[in-house]
Amino acid sequence: MSHLYLWKRKKGVQSEKMGNPKIDKHSKKLEISENVDSNILRESKGECIMSNPLMKLTETELRDLCRHHIDTFENWSRRIIDENFKTCYGPGYFNYMVSADQPLIKSEIKRRIEQRVRDNPGRFPRKIDAILLEDIEYFLCRDDLYSSQFKAILEPFYSGVLEVRKVLNRLIPIRNKLSHGNTISIHEAEQCICYIDDFIDVYKQHYVAMGKERDYNVPVFLRIKDSLGNDIIRKDSNYTWELSFCGALEPKIQFRSGDSYKLWVEVDSSFDSAFYEISWVVTQDYTTVIKKGTGSVIAFTLNNKNVSYAPEIRISLITKRDWHRFHNVDDIIEIHYQEVLPPIEDTY
Repeated sequence: MSHLYLWKRKKGVQSEKMGNPKIDKHSKKLEISENVDSNILRESKGECIMSNPLMKLTETELRDLCRHHIDTFENWSRRIIDENFKTCYGPGYFNYMVSADQPLIKSEIKRRIEQRVRDNPGRFPRKIDAILLEDIEYFLCRDDLYSSQFKAILEPFYSGVLEVRKVLNRLIPIRNKLSHGNTISIHEAEQCICYIDDFIDVYKQHYVAMGKERDYNVPVFLRIKDSLGNDIIRKDSNYTWELSFCGALEPKIQFRSGDSYKLWVEVDSSFDSAFYEISWVVTQDYTTVIKKGTGSVIAFTLNNKNVSYAPEIRISLITKRDWHRFHNVDDIIEIHYQEVLPPIEDTY
Protein backbone atom coordinates (compact mmCIF):
# COMPACT_ATOMS: atom_id res chain seq x y z
CA MET A 1 0.00 0.00 0.00
CA SER A 2 1.23 3.51 -0.79
CA HIS A 3 2.18 5.79 2.08
CA LEU A 4 0.43 8.74 0.38
CA TYR A 5 -3.13 9.38 1.31
CA LEU A 6 -5.86 11.80 0.41
CA TRP A 7 -6.76 13.33 3.70
CA LYS A 8 -10.20 14.86 4.25
CA ARG A 9 -11.07 16.63 7.46
CA LYS A 10 -14.16 18.44 8.57
CA LYS A 11 -14.11 22.23 8.75
CA GLY A 12 -12.79 23.55 12.03
CA VAL A 13 -10.43 20.63 12.68
CA GLN A 14 -6.80 21.71 12.73
CA SER A 15 -4.66 20.08 10.05
CA GLU A 16 -1.14 19.01 10.86
CA LYS A 17 1.86 17.71 9.00
CA MET A 18 3.95 15.05 10.66
CA GLY A 19 7.69 15.53 10.71
CA ASN A 20 10.18 12.71 11.12
CA PRO A 21 8.82 10.56 13.97
CA LYS A 22 10.63 7.74 15.67
CA ILE A 23 10.30 4.44 13.88
CA ASP A 24 6.93 2.85 14.46
CA LYS A 25 5.66 0.00 12.31
CA HIS A 26 2.17 1.55 12.41
CA SER A 27 3.24 5.08 11.51
CA LYS A 28 2.63 6.49 8.04
CA LYS A 29 4.54 9.38 6.52
CA LEU A 30 2.57 12.28 5.16
CA GLU A 31 5.60 13.73 3.46
CA ILE A 32 6.57 12.07 0.18
CA SER A 33 10.09 13.39 -0.05
CA GLU A 34 12.30 16.18 1.16
CA ASN A 35 13.28 16.82 -2.47
CA VAL A 36 9.85 17.87 -3.70
CA ASP A 37 7.68 20.79 -2.66
CA SER A 38 5.78 20.53 0.61
CA ASN A 39 2.25 19.15 0.44
CA ILE A 40 -0.35 21.80 -0.20
CA LEU A 41 -3.45 22.01 1.90
CA ARG A 42 -6.47 23.77 0.44
CA GLU A 43 -9.92 24.28 1.88
CA SER A 44 -13.03 23.69 -0.21
CA LYS A 45 -16.62 23.40 1.02
CA GLY A 46 -15.59 22.60 4.58
CA GLU A 47 -12.96 20.03 3.63
CA CYS A 48 -9.18 20.11 3.69
CA ILE A 49 -7.58 18.12 0.85
CA MET A 50 -3.93 17.21 0.58
CA SER A 51 -2.67 17.33 -3.01
CA ASN A 52 -0.04 14.97 -4.38
CA PRO A 53 3.24 16.88 -4.95
CA LEU A 54 4.49 14.27 -7.42
CA MET A 55 1.81 15.34 -9.89
CA LYS A 56 3.67 18.62 -10.37
CA LEU A 57 6.86 16.92 -11.60
CA THR A 58 7.73 16.26 -15.21
CA GLU A 59 8.40 12.66 -16.24
CA THR A 60 12.15 13.35 -16.25
CA GLU A 61 12.03 14.94 -12.79
CA LEU A 62 9.99 12.04 -11.44
CA ARG A 63 12.41 9.47 -12.86
CA ASP A 64 15.45 11.36 -11.55
CA LEU A 65 13.90 11.65 -8.09
CA CYS A 66 13.18 7.92 -7.91
CA ARG A 67 16.54 6.93 -9.39
CA HIS A 68 18.29 9.11 -6.79
CA HIS A 69 16.34 7.48 -3.95
CA ILE A 70 17.26 4.02 -5.21
CA ASP A 71 20.94 5.00 -5.48
CA THR A 72 20.84 6.28 -1.89
CA PHE A 73 19.15 3.10 -0.67
CA GLU A 74 21.74 0.91 -2.40
CA ASN A 75 24.55 2.97 -0.87
CA TRP A 76 23.16 2.57 2.67
CA SER A 77 22.45 -1.14 2.11
CA ARG A 78 25.98 -1.83 0.84
CA ARG A 79 27.35 -0.16 3.95
CA ILE A 80 25.18 -2.27 6.27
CA ILE A 81 25.97 -5.53 4.47
CA ASP A 82 29.70 -4.83 4.14
CA GLU A 83 30.16 -3.87 7.80
CA ASN A 84 28.19 -6.82 9.13
CA PHE A 85 29.95 -9.34 6.89
CA LYS A 86 33.39 -7.96 7.72
CA THR A 87 32.64 -8.18 11.44
CA CYS A 88 31.33 -11.75 11.23
CA TYR A 89 33.35 -13.29 8.40
CA GLY A 90 36.42 -11.08 8.04
CA PRO A 91 37.60 -8.72 5.27
CA GLY A 92 37.79 -11.60 2.77
CA TYR A 93 34.14 -12.53 3.21
CA PHE A 94 33.53 -12.84 -0.55
CA ASN A 95 35.39 -16.17 -0.40
CA TYR A 96 34.08 -17.29 2.99
CA MET A 97 32.55 -20.79 3.24
CA VAL A 98 29.64 -21.12 5.67
CA SER A 99 30.06 -24.89 5.48
CA ALA A 100 32.00 -27.33 3.35
CA ASP A 101 29.42 -27.16 0.57
CA GLN A 102 27.87 -23.70 1.10
CA PRO A 103 29.69 -20.45 0.31
CA LEU A 104 28.57 -17.23 1.97
CA ILE A 105 28.06 -15.75 -1.50
CA LYS A 106 26.78 -18.17 -4.10
CA SER A 107 28.82 -18.69 -7.26
CA GLU A 108 26.32 -17.05 -9.60
CA ILE A 109 26.37 -13.76 -7.69
CA LYS A 110 30.13 -13.88 -7.21
CA ARG A 111 30.81 -14.40 -10.92
CA ARG A 112 28.51 -11.54 -11.91
CA ILE A 113 30.05 -9.17 -9.37
CA GLU A 114 33.60 -10.04 -10.39
CA GLN A 115 32.70 -9.50 -14.07
CA ARG A 116 31.22 -6.06 -13.32
CA VAL A 117 34.36 -5.07 -11.40
CA ARG A 118 36.60 -6.23 -14.28
CA ASP A 119 34.50 -4.38 -16.84
CA ASN A 120 34.48 -1.12 -14.89
CA PRO A 121 37.09 -1.03 -12.10
CA GLY A 122 36.86 2.76 -11.81
CA ARG A 123 33.19 2.59 -10.96
CA PHE A 124 33.47 -0.42 -8.64
CA PRO A 125 36.63 -0.07 -6.53
CA ARG A 126 35.27 -2.71 -4.11
CA LYS A 127 33.29 -5.85 -4.90
CA ILE A 128 30.47 -4.75 -2.60
CA ASP A 129 30.00 -1.65 -4.80
CA ALA A 130 28.98 -3.92 -7.70
CA ILE A 131 26.03 -5.63 -6.03
CA LEU A 132 22.55 -5.00 -7.44
CA LEU A 133 19.20 -4.49 -5.77
CA GLU A 134 18.45 -8.19 -6.34
CA ASP A 135 21.65 -9.04 -4.45
CA ILE A 136 20.65 -6.77 -1.58
CA GLU A 137 17.32 -8.62 -1.39
CA TYR A 138 19.18 -11.96 -1.43
CA PHE A 139 21.54 -11.02 1.40
CA LEU A 140 18.98 -9.29 3.61
CA CYS A 141 16.33 -11.99 3.17
CA ARG A 142 18.28 -15.26 3.02
CA ASP A 143 16.93 -17.09 6.05
CA ASP A 144 20.23 -17.81 7.79
CA LEU A 145 21.67 -14.33 7.14
CA TYR A 146 18.46 -12.59 8.13
CA SER A 147 18.38 -14.41 11.47
CA SER A 148 22.06 -13.90 12.29
CA GLN A 149 22.82 -10.51 10.70
CA PHE A 150 19.82 -8.37 9.85
CA LYS A 151 16.85 -9.33 12.00
CA ALA A 152 17.92 -7.08 14.88
CA ILE A 153 18.38 -4.18 12.46
CA LEU A 154 15.14 -4.48 10.50
CA GLU A 155 12.55 -5.78 12.96
CA PRO A 156 12.11 -2.62 15.00
CA PHE A 157 10.04 -1.57 11.96
CA TYR A 158 9.28 -4.62 9.81
CA SER A 159 7.30 -7.62 11.05
CA GLY A 160 9.76 -10.17 9.67
CA VAL A 161 11.66 -11.44 6.67
CA LEU A 162 8.50 -11.97 4.60
CA GLU A 163 7.59 -8.28 4.85
CA VAL A 164 11.14 -7.18 4.03
CA ARG A 165 11.20 -9.46 0.99
CA LYS A 166 7.78 -8.24 -0.14
CA VAL A 167 8.84 -4.58 -0.01
CA LEU A 168 12.12 -5.21 -1.85
CA ASN A 169 10.34 -7.25 -4.51
CA ARG A 170 8.13 -4.23 -5.15
CA LEU A 171 11.17 -1.99 -5.57
CA ILE A 172 13.06 -4.26 -8.00
CA PRO A 173 10.67 -3.92 -10.97
CA ILE A 174 10.53 -0.14 -10.43
CA ARG A 175 14.33 -0.01 -10.51
CA ASN A 176 14.31 -2.14 -13.67
CA LYS A 177 11.90 0.22 -15.41
CA LEU A 178 14.09 3.21 -14.51
CA SER A 179 17.25 1.44 -15.67
CA HIS A 180 15.73 0.62 -19.07
CA GLY A 181 14.17 4.02 -19.71
CA ASN A 182 10.57 2.86 -19.23
CA THR A 183 7.84 5.06 -17.79
CA ILE A 184 6.81 4.63 -14.16
CA SER A 185 3.45 5.58 -12.70
CA ILE A 186 2.83 8.06 -9.91
CA HIS A 187 1.83 5.13 -7.70
CA GLU A 188 5.13 3.36 -8.41
CA ALA A 189 7.02 6.56 -7.61
CA GLU A 190 5.14 6.82 -4.31
CA GLN A 191 6.07 3.25 -3.44
CA CYS A 192 9.70 3.80 -4.39
CA ILE A 193 10.14 6.98 -2.36
CA CYS A 194 8.18 5.96 0.73
CA TYR A 195 9.54 2.40 1.03
CA ILE A 196 13.10 3.65 0.63
CA ASP A 197 12.62 6.41 3.19
CA ASP A 198 11.39 3.77 5.63
CA PHE A 199 14.44 1.57 5.01
CA ILE A 200 16.88 4.44 5.48
CA ASP A 201 15.15 5.49 8.70
CA VAL A 202 15.65 1.93 9.97
CA TYR A 203 19.32 1.97 9.01
CA LYS A 204 19.89 5.31 10.72
CA GLN A 205 18.20 4.13 13.90
CA HIS A 206 20.46 1.07 13.88
CA TYR A 207 23.57 3.24 13.85
CA VAL A 208 22.18 5.48 16.58
CA ALA A 209 21.43 2.42 18.74
CA MET A 210 24.94 1.08 18.13
CA GLY A 211 26.50 4.41 19.01
CA LYS A 212 28.04 4.51 15.52
CA GLU A 213 26.15 7.46 14.12
CA ARG A 214 28.42 9.96 12.44
CA ASP A 215 29.88 12.56 14.76
CA TYR A 216 29.10 15.01 11.98
CA ASN A 217 25.63 14.09 10.79
CA VAL A 218 25.57 16.01 7.53
CA PRO A 219 24.65 15.27 3.91
CA VAL A 220 27.53 14.17 1.70
CA PHE A 221 28.21 13.74 -2.01
CA LEU A 222 27.64 10.14 -3.12
CA ARG A 223 28.04 10.04 -6.88
CA ILE A 224 29.36 11.89 -9.92
CA LYS A 225 28.15 11.58 -13.52
CA ASP A 226 29.36 13.53 -16.52
CA SER A 227 28.50 14.23 -20.15
CA LEU A 228 31.22 11.81 -21.31
CA GLY A 229 29.45 8.84 -19.76
CA ASN A 230 31.56 8.52 -16.62
CA ASP A 231 29.66 7.38 -13.54
CA ILE A 232 31.61 7.21 -10.28
CA ILE A 233 30.24 6.13 -6.90
CA ARG A 234 32.01 7.32 -3.77
CA LYS A 235 33.51 4.59 -1.64
CA ASP A 236 34.38 6.55 1.55
CA SER A 237 32.62 9.71 2.70
CA ASN A 238 34.66 10.18 5.87
CA TYR A 239 37.12 12.38 3.99
CA THR A 240 36.92 14.98 1.25
CA TRP A 241 36.54 13.48 -2.22
CA GLU A 242 39.43 14.10 -4.63
CA LEU A 243 39.59 12.73 -8.17
CA SER A 244 42.16 13.05 -10.94
CA PHE A 245 40.93 12.18 -14.42
CA CYS A 246 44.36 11.20 -15.70
CA GLY A 247 43.77 7.53 -16.52
CA ALA A 248 45.16 6.03 -13.32
CA LEU A 249 42.39 5.42 -10.78
CA GLU A 250 39.81 7.41 -12.75
CA PRO A 251 39.30 7.50 -16.54
CA LYS A 252 41.45 9.86 -18.60
CA ILE A 253 39.66 12.99 -19.77
CA GLN A 254 41.45 15.09 -22.39
CA PHE A 255 39.86 18.46 -23.22
CA ARG A 256 40.51 20.66 -26.23
CA SER A 257 39.69 24.31 -26.74
CA GLY A 258 36.04 24.57 -27.76
CA ASP A 259 34.92 21.52 -25.78
CA SER A 260 31.80 21.79 -23.61
CA TYR A 261 31.50 19.68 -20.48
CA LYS A 262 28.78 18.96 -17.95
CA LEU A 263 28.97 17.25 -14.57
CA TRP A 264 26.21 16.15 -12.18
CA VAL A 265 26.71 15.49 -8.46
CA GLU A 266 24.33 13.51 -6.26
CA VAL A 267 23.80 13.98 -2.53
CA ASP A 268 22.40 11.54 0.04
CA SER A 269 18.65 11.95 -0.55
CA SER A 270 17.80 11.18 3.07
CA PHE A 271 18.55 14.85 3.78
CA ASP A 272 16.25 17.69 2.81
CA SER A 273 17.67 19.58 -0.18
CA ALA A 274 16.52 22.82 1.49
CA PHE A 275 18.90 22.04 4.37
CA TYR A 276 22.07 22.65 2.34
CA GLU A 277 23.52 24.59 -0.59
CA ILE A 278 25.95 23.47 -3.29
CA SER A 279 28.39 25.91 -4.87
CA TRP A 280 31.16 25.27 -7.40
CA VAL A 281 34.00 26.97 -9.19
CA VAL A 282 36.06 25.93 -12.22
CA THR A 283 39.58 27.38 -12.20
CA GLN A 284 42.92 27.22 -13.98
CA ASP A 285 46.35 28.02 -12.49
CA TYR A 286 44.67 27.87 -9.03
CA THR A 287 43.31 31.43 -9.22
CA THR A 288 41.84 32.26 -12.64
CA VAL A 289 38.11 31.51 -12.66
CA ILE A 290 36.73 29.84 -15.79
CA LYS A 291 33.18 29.67 -14.42
CA LYS A 292 31.36 29.43 -11.10
CA GLY A 293 27.82 28.80 -9.97
CA THR A 294 25.47 26.98 -7.61
CA GLY A 295 23.47 23.77 -7.71
CA SER A 296 24.17 20.15 -8.55
CA VAL A 297 24.89 20.69 -12.27
CA ILE A 298 28.27 22.07 -13.36
CA ALA A 299 28.60 23.11 -17.02
CA PHE A 300 31.29 25.10 -18.87
CA THR A 301 32.96 25.55 -22.26
CA LEU A 302 36.72 25.90 -22.77
CA ASN A 303 38.42 28.31 -25.17
CA ASN A 304 41.90 29.19 -26.39
CA LYS A 305 42.71 31.09 -23.19
CA ASN A 306 42.50 27.78 -21.34
CA VAL A 307 45.02 25.96 -23.57
CA SER A 308 48.00 24.44 -21.70
CA TYR A 309 46.29 24.88 -18.34
CA ALA A 310 44.88 22.00 -16.28
CA PRO A 311 41.30 22.85 -15.16
CA GLU A 312 40.16 22.08 -11.65
CA ILE A 313 36.68 21.94 -10.19
CA ARG A 314 35.95 22.52 -6.51
CA ILE A 315 32.40 21.67 -5.39
CA SER A 316 31.30 22.58 -1.86
CA LEU A 317 28.29 21.52 0.18
CA ILE A 318 27.32 23.76 3.09
CA THR A 319 24.48 23.08 5.49
CA LYS A 320 22.45 25.80 7.15
CA ARG A 321 23.89 25.02 10.56
CA ASP A 322 26.20 27.24 12.61
CA TRP A 323 28.90 24.53 12.61
CA HIS A 324 30.44 22.62 9.74
CA ARG A 325 32.33 19.35 9.32
CA PHE A 326 35.37 20.89 7.61
CA HIS A 327 35.58 24.30 9.32
CA ASN A 328 33.46 26.30 6.87
CA VAL A 329 32.02 23.54 4.62
CA ASP A 330 30.46 20.12 5.20
CA ASP A 331 31.68 18.24 2.13
CA ILE A 332 34.04 18.92 -0.76
CA ILE A 333 34.81 17.41 -4.14
CA GLU A 334 38.05 18.40 -5.86
CA ILE A 335 38.47 17.24 -9.47
CA HIS A 336 41.66 17.59 -11.52
CA TYR A 337 41.89 17.28 -15.31
CA GLN A 338 44.62 17.02 -17.93
CA GLU A 339 46.05 20.10 -19.64
CA VAL A 340 43.73 21.56 -22.28
CA LEU A 341 44.99 20.99 -25.83
CA PRO A 342 44.61 23.41 -28.78
CA PRO A 343 41.60 23.05 -31.08
CA ILE A 344 42.08 20.11 -33.40
CA GLU A 345 41.94 22.24 -36.57
CA ASP A 346 45.01 24.19 -35.37
CA THR A 347 46.96 20.99 -34.74
CA TYR A 348 46.30 18.69 -37.71
